[in-house]
Amino acid sequence: MKIVFSFVFTILILLPSVANAHGLYLSSKEGSLYAKFSDRSPASGAVVTVVDEDGIVIVRDTLNEKGMWALPKNIEGESKFVIVEAPGGHLTRIAWQEVLHGTAKGFFDYLSVRIAIGVMVLGGGGFFIKRLLTPKSQIRNPE
Repeated sequence: MKIVFSFVFTILILLPSVANAHGLYLSSKEGSLYAKFSDRSPASGAVVTVVDEDGIVIVRDTLNEKGMWALPKNIEGESKFVIVEAPGGHLTRIAWQEVLHGTAKGFFDYLSVRIAIGVMVLGGGGFFIKRLLTPKSQIRNPE
């Protein structure tokens, strides 16, 4: 019992360190690429690099103060990926085809879905811990 309790306690202590990660996210719409951090602040000044299939740099530019980059009209070579690198070691990439056709919001991109999942995880975790900590003699068995 003590091993299970210490395992659950360790997991609960380590969860907040994982949940506070600061990511860099890309989206595209109407011929523009947008880069934002997980706190929704724009990644202004981040370096945008367009590379081909072999990793050869085709275009290199920076995002404006709103975290936006307008797609160039003429690009020499066949573009494969767009890589965005922001200060602090943030790096992410997106396929060139997604940039051209626009990105759609995924199921987990909606705040209400994230809140619902969080409530379910917390409620289920609380129920599980309560069942672990309640002695078996106090659990009523219908006879």
